[in-house]
Amino acid sequence: MNRIRIVIIADSQTNIKLIADAVGKTNDIEITETASGLHSGIEIVRSQKPDIILVQDIPEIVEFTSAIMREYPETGIIIMTNGNNSVSANRVVAALAGGAFDFVAIDKSETICNLILSKIRCCSIKRYSHIARMSDSDKKDDKPRTATVTSGFIPDMLTKNTPKTTIKPKFDAVLIGVSTGGPVALMKLLPDFPASFPVPIIIVLHMPKEFTGAMAAALDKKTNIRVKEAVDNEEPVKGTAYLAPGGIHCMLYNETNGKVRLRIKDGPAENGCKPAVDALFRSAAPLLGDKIAAIVLTGMGVDGTKGAKEIKQRGGVMLAQDENSSTVWGMPGSIVRAGLADEVLPLDRIAARLCELIGV
Repeated sequence: MNRIRIVIIADSQTNIKLIADAVGKTNDIEITETASGLHSGIEIVRSQKPDIILVQDIPEIVEFTSAIMREYPETGIIIMTNGNNSVSANRVVAALAGGAFDFVAIDKSETICNLILSKIRCCSIKRYSHIARMSDSDKKDDKPRTATVTSGFIPDMLTKNTPKTTIKPKFDAVLIGVSTGGPVALMKLLPDFPASFPVPIIIVLHMPKEFTGAMAAALDKKTNIRVKEAVDNEEPVKGTAYLAPGGIHCMLYNETNGKVRLRIKDGPAENGCKPAVDALFRSAAPLLGDKIAAIVLTGMGVDGTKGAKEIKQRGGVMLAQDENSSTVWGMPGSIVRAGLADEVLPLDRIAARLCELIGV
């Protein structure tokens, strides 16, 4: 069995041991080397050429990420962070924007072992499947990708000669659910929306509360639309994307005057998640019905599937990210397997398709 080769980089031997103890007792992972500090860490990465780097969030993490991505773009970087202040959160988000695969927020009150292991294995699967696809594509003619259609929509709608869909192109909101691989996916997706996008976008990303504000600010700098962290009782407006705060559910409710507003409300975790995609989808379905266009992007698990069923029952449109462009095809794959996806699209086609449906 090929083992996943890991390098651990932290600022002290104590933290190296903490991380090593969490990952070093499994049969499929090999810790090839450790380093205290990023400078020596870069040299070790060059000599070891690991599959994955587990690195502590320290001040130079953004520069380190950029350096590794330039030299070894297929190497996965997973950041270990306490995330206990805005400086750290901003740093981690910047590293994710620079190409880091993911991060793990370490809470000393609970075990981190299973979470780290799941991130490592997802990263490894994505890395090798990506390399395999690259190798396979070298043997084939370069052909444009098309959408996979699962229920009645027109495939490859983005060419000029394609007939218009018969689905009524009128929506009041776009809802997005995303998890593992989400920061990078959103960094790629949201800049594709024009400033004139005529409906609000509401996003549930599985991310701890310390990071969602920094994530919204980072996205806002990259996009034509406005991106902000959602606030309770706020009325969603066109041309704005609202990122659900971490650690609490984000839903929609209807005021007595008929206005739809955001509800930021605590409650039990759903599918082990808070905020949960299901909570957003479920709240929106009876309010907006066939005025919803919803998308489930990359992520582990099945969050969003139950809510997607309610959206479909009320005539809403459901899109799913395809497997090739997903970091983890858990959440979108669940939508597809349940027969709920109207279209399955690569990430770089989703914004254009929504613009076409809405009539931008």
